[in-house]
Amino acid sequence: MGKLKTTIVAGLFLLLAFGQAFADRTEEVLEVVETEGADQLEIEIDFGAGKLDIVSADMEEAAKLEIFYSPRYVSYDIDYSTRGNTGRLFLESDLRRHSDMDDIDNDWELTLSRRYPVSLEMDIGASESIIDLGGIPLTRLVMDVGATSGVIDFSEPNPERLRDFDLDIGASSVEITGLANANFERMDISSGAASCELDFRGDFKGESEVDLEVGVGSVDIIIPRGLAVRIEGDENWFSSFDFHGLDIDQIDDDLWESPGFDRAEDRLTIMIDVSMGSVDIYEKR
Repeated sequence: MGKLKTTIVAGLFLLLAFGQAFADRTEEVLEVVETEGADQLEIEIDFGAGKLDIVSADMEEAAKLEIFYSPRYVSYDIDYSTRGNTGRLFLESDLRRHSDMDDIDNDWELTLSRRYPVSLEMDIGASESIIDLGGIPLTRLVMDVGATSGVIDFSEPNPERLRDFDLDIGASSVEITGLANANFERMDISSGAASCELDFRGDFKGESEVDLEVGVGSVDIIIPRGLAVRIEGDENWFSSFDFHGLDIDQIDDDLWESPGFDRAEDRLTIMIDVSMGSVDIYEKR
């Protein structure tokens, strides 16, 4: 009888161990989204937590998504529909329960097509992100970045004019590079308790305007050497902004311009409002 009890207990232990291992398993899936005849796209991404990589490719499909995740803890949703010539894609990933992300897999590798004009909205939570939007014909870009660390890059020029570019950065550490390649008309940035670098190097064309609000964080701005720039802003007892190696003249108490700004065809205006943070502006090749 003792041996039988021992056997039963051992069997239950193995069953529980197997059940736990099964419950904690990871899965890998590939999702392909066809355009279904659409020639422009509206894409919304809601990514709760994990690792998010985005790249682009010259492909007929609207998007391809590879996911490596723990289905016990993580759920995802993909919804695509068309209206007229517009394809609408919604991608979402969320936690099923409160868990420590160090023990959970939720890795996304998303590829977006370069063939279609895109209006893109992203809400990114606690994540590590490498996002390269280079070459995508972006007409609108809205990003809400939470507790994120990583890079947002425009590695190649945007073939469309980006007329609506809104970026809200929370408690994050983010580098945004190649901003000249974004080909934006106006960019609105709100930076809270963040450490952020804005690099405006790349293929700069036309006139662009940036409205930057800084809370209690710090922002480094890199201006490409030779680009005509105007800086508007003031500092108070709790904030500061400083120039480092920039060829610029002070026109008024709160206004600086590089020589020849009024005559330049390609030029950048940055308006800065700092509450309790700091802004440092550098000129680099």
